[in-house]
Amino acid sequence: MRKALLCVLLVSPFRAAAAAPVPAELSAFSKAIPAYFASLEEFVATEKITQDVMRESNQTVFRHQVLLSDFQIAHLGEDPDALWEFRFVRSVNGKPLDTDRQIQDFFRLRQPNAAAERRSIVALARDHSLPGCYWHNLTLTLLAFGPGILDDFEWTKKGDGWAFRQVRGLGIPEDLFDAASPRHFPSGKLSLGADGVSPAHLELDWTSRESRLRLSMDFSPPARAGEIALPHRYVAAHERLSSGKLVDRTTIEYSDFRRFTVTTDQETSGASK
Repeated sequence: MRKALLCVLLVSPFRAAAAAPVPAELSAFSKAIPAYFASLEEFVATEKITQDVMRESNQTVFRHQVLLSDFQIAHLGEDPDALWEFRFVRSVNGKPLDTDRQIQDFFRLRQPNAAAERRSIVALARDHSLPGCYWHNLTLTLLAFGPGILDDFEWTKKGDGWAFRQVRGLGIPEDLFDAASPRHFPSGKLSLGADGVSPAHLELDWTSRESRLRLSMDFSPPARAGEIALPHRYVAAHERLSSGKLVDRTTIEYSDFRRFTVTTDQETSGASK
């Protein structure tokens, strides 16, 4: 299967000093996140990204785009602790892309130095992604609750989940590759599945000086014992703070998860159902 590359994003969890203990269920969830991604990288999924960019004057749709992609998360060979999120776009608004040219662009980004490679790939992502694509990132969202970070949040039991807000630590950076990037302390709600460690629903809200980002994620429950909850639907809405008007909204839906054979070779990557 031929694919075209839209964006590849490196995601690394930030470190923060430990604080007050959190509920035992949440600690178990946090500790299970590395194993969750180790299992998730065995899959490739069909990802449908729908984005509406709004006119500021009257809040009608200025641009509507639909991207159909193959989606996969994997660890980088040179840096096994780093997670990469790959989107290989097959079509934009129903029109197939020039896959050969995009694949050649991707392989030309290979660098002897992993840090240089990351910067090159992110530069390509910013040039070719949808507005706000850099934010709509599954790994960034879940890794905010990984080991060593969860203690920076205050937790309150609320219904079938927990309300939270980050009150300590470094915060989530806007740009993971810029040490001076603005950081935000998010708030929201987290619900777990029946097994007590699988994510079921996550709402995340954070603000900057000019905008507000609201994320909502849903996961399908594990199909059977020993399997993981798979992403199902992800909605991100970006609003202007000065007037409260919607700037853009992106909906990402995942389906057709199938097993994927991961390789770190420069030239090949094979998929199998």
